[in-house]
Parts: sequence; C-alpha cells; structure tokens
Amino acid sequence: MAPSVDAVLSSRYARAWQTAEILQNDAGWPAPLACQALESSHAPADVLQALQPYTASRAVALVGHEPYLSELTSYLLTAETSHAQVEFKKGGVARVWLDESLRPGSARLVWLLPPKVLRGLS
Repeated sequence: MAPSVDAVLSSRYARAWQTAEILQNDAGWPAPLACQALESSHAPADVLQALQPYTASRAVALVGHEPYLSELTSYLLTAETSHAQVEFKKGGVARVWLDESLRPGSARLVWLLPPKVLRGLS
C-alpha cells in the first residue's frame, strides 16, 4: 500500500515515536525525524510549514496522536479542522494525497484503514 516513503516525521511523544521506530525497523522506512508541528499544541498550518522541505518527495509519513491527526486530516481535506469527521482508531492509518502547493482543503483522502484491517494484511 505504501512500500516506501522518503521521510517519516513524528511527534516526539513516546507512543508516536515508538510507532515511527517500528516503521523504520519492520518496514525499512527512514529513521524518524522529530516534528514539533505534529504535537497537539500546534495548529495544523504548522504541519504544512513543516512539509515545505518535502514538496518534491514522493511520500512522507506523519506519525502522531488523536484527536490531532483527525483534525489535521480534516484541515487538509476541507481547510477546516472539524468539517470532515475522520475517525482514526488507535494504530490506524490514512493515506492522503496532497499536491506540492500544500494548500489547506486541496488534499484527497485515498484510504483510511483501522488496525484490524492492517493486522489482516500482514
């Protein structure tokens, strides 16, 4: 579904960081890079700023927490943090397409999978 990524940006909070390390060790993805913008005290627009250096990248993984990831996904899809009701189960993952303009509201949800489906794929 996403065999490789060019970068993994992660919240520095323990559980998110541990998940990013699992992606590095088990999936062979790059070592995680600390991204303060993925922490709940930051606005979703801060994540778009953090993504600026990666506009030429094919895929960038973001690892964080709820409810921040749901709000971020809504912001990317609609330019508002609460317009799209996106529910991430603990351990869930979404694939969101965003063009290099990184404009809020310009993203497209490709898929959203709960952990049960992910376990079935392994």
